[in-house]
Amino acid sequence: MNTSPQPAPIRWTEVGLLLLSAAALFLVAHFPALVNEYVINDDVRQQIFWMQQWQDPELFRHDLLAEYARHYVPWGVKGLYWLAAGLMSPLWFSKLLPGFLFVCLSLCLYLITLKILDRRLAWITVGVFWLMPFFLGRLAGGLPRAFAAPLLAVFLLAWLADRPRSMALSVLAMALFIPYIFPLAAGAALLGWADSRCRAVSGPPFPRRPGHFVWLVLGALLVVLFNYQLTAAGFGPLVSAADMAGRLEFSSRGRYPVVPPPSFLWELAAPWEYIAPFREAGIFAGALVCVLLLVAAVAGLRRLDWRNLGPRLWPIGYLLLASLALYALARLFLLKLFIPGRYLTYTLNLVYCVGLALGFYGLSQNLRLSRHQAAALVLAVLALSGWRLRMVGLYDYSGYQPLFVSLAATPKDALIAAHPYLADNIPTFARRRTLATFELAHPWSRGYWAKLKPRLEDLFAAYYASDPRAVWAFGRKYRVSFLVVDRRHFTPAFLAHRPFFAPFDKQIRRLARQGRPFVLLQPERLGGRTIRVNQDLWLLDLRFHQAKEPSLKKAALGRGASDSPLPGRE
Repeated sequence: MNTSPQPAPIRWTEVGLLLLSAAALFLVAHFPALVNEYVINDDVRQQIFWMQQWQDPELFRHDLLAEYARHYVPWGVKGLYWLAAGLMSPLWFSKLLPGFLFVCLSLCLYLITLKILDRRLAWITVGVFWLMPFFLGRLAGGLPRAFAAPLLAVFLLAWLADRPRSMALSVLAMALFIPYIFPLAAGAALLGWADSRCRAVSGPPFPRRPGHFVWLVLGALLVVLFNYQLTAAGFGPLVSAADMAGRLEFSSRGRYPVVPPPSFLWELAAPWEYIAPFREAGIFAGALVCVLLLVAAVAGLRRLDWRNLGPRLWPIGYLLLASLALYALARLFLLKLFIPGRYLTYTLNLVYCVGLALGFYGLSQNLRLSRHQAAALVLAVLALSGWRLRMVGLYDYSGYQPLFVSLAATPKDALIAAHPYLADNIPTFARRRTLATFELAHPWSRGYWAKLKPRLEDLFAAYYASDPRAVWAFGRKYRVSFLVVDRRHFTPAFLAHRPFFAPFDKQIRRLARQGRPFVLLQPERLGGRTIRVNQDLWLLDLRFHQAKEPSLKKAALGRGASDSPLPGRE
C-alpha cells in the first residue's frame, strides 16, 4: 500500500516524550476526578454503577435497572472491569482507564501519521488531537464508547504496517468492546479487499487469505449474540420506525431525539462544534476560528504531493466509505442498526484530525524550527490543550454528598424512590437500588420499557400527589423503603421548564394544575418519619406503611416529621 519515499523510522526517545506528555496532559485535564470521588462522567451512572456488586455481593440484588445495565454493557468491557475489581473500585477504574486510552490513542495517531509521511506530520497530528475535546469527552468514564477511537486507530495502524493478525485482533476487540463499531472496520477491510479484486491494486493485509474471513464471521456472530442476549433476557428487542411514529419520547422533547434524525449536512458539520472554540469563546469567535481553520487547512492541503501521499490515505478513505454506507443503512432501517450518527462521528473526527494536521503540515513545509523552538511549540500546545480539556466529559456531583451519605446508611436491600433526575446518582454514590432513573429510562428497548414506563407513571403520580393515600399505595406496590423529596422539584420555574421528558411532562403539569397542595411538602400529613438532609432535601420513610395502609386518623395522630437519624446511624 505504501509508496516511496519510505516512512520515517521510529525514534523511541520521541515516543517516550510523547507518552509522558500525553499522560501529563490527561492528569491536568482530569485531575479533579482523581481527587474527588463525586467528579465523574455522567454516563458512568447508567453503565458502571452495578459493577460495585463485584466487591459487595449484597448490592443491587434483584434490581431491574442493574440487570438491564448488566445486559447492555458489552462483554469485553465487563470482563476488563471484572479483572480490575480485584484491585480497585469500578468507579475509580472508570477514572483511570480513560487516561490509559488517551495515551494509547496519542501514540497510535503519532505512529499512523509517521507511517503516512514523517515526524513533523506525526507531531502536528498529535497536537491537533490534543486540542480536540471530542476525543477525551468520549474517552471519559471508560465506557464502551471509549474504545471506539483507540480501536479504530489500532486497526488503521495495523493496516498501514501490513500486520494482518493485528488487524484481525482489533476487529475482534471491537465486536467485544463496542459492537456497533465492528461493522465499520469490517466493512472498510472488505471494501479494500473488493477494490483490490476489481482494480488489481494492492489490497489490505486483512482479509487476504481465506482463513481471515473466519475472524470476520466470528466477530459478526459475537455482535449478533450480544444483541440476542438482551432480547432473550426480556429487555429487547429495539423498537422499529413504526413503533416510534407519533411517540413523543423519541422526539426532541423526549428521552433522546431519534425521529426525525438530523440531516446529513448537520452530521458532517457537527464535529466542528468541538474543533472550533464555540463552547469556550462563544458563537461569533467560534465561527471566526472555524472559517480560519478551514481556509488554512485547504491552503495547506493544496501544497501537498498527492501523487505519493494519496495511496497511503486509502485505509482512512475505505473507513470513511464504510461509515457513509452504514449511516445510510441505519437511516433506512432506523434503530435496527443503532443510531445513524454513531457510524459517522468517530470516523469524521479522525478524518478531520488528520485532515487539519495535513493542512498545517502543508503550510509549514518551508518552516525550519530549531530543537528549542520545536520544544517550546509543543509546550505551548500542551498548555492550551490543558486549558481546553479541563473537566471535559466530567461533572461534579459533590453538592449532593449529604444525600449520598444519608442513603448509604440505609439497609443494603433498601429501594429508594426519587425524581429520576435526582435518582441517577443514588446507585453510583449511595450504592442503593432505585425505582427509576433518567439515565436508564430507555424507551428504545421494548421489553425493558414495558416494565419501566409504569414505574415512572406511578412515581410521578405519587411524587406530585395531593392525597397521602396515593403515596402510601405507591410505597406498598413497589415496596419502596425511602422516598427522596426535593422541594425544588415543586417550584413553578421547575414545573414550567422541563420537569421530565415527554410524555411525562404533560402528566406532571396536569397534576400540578389541580391547584391542591402537594402532600410531600406537608410531611406531617403522611404520618411517617421524615429524615431531613438539608434545607431542600429530606427522606420519607415508607417502610412503616408497607404492611397495611394506616387510616387518616392514625396518620394524623402518628409520628410527625422529625430530624431523627437513620436506624443504626449515630
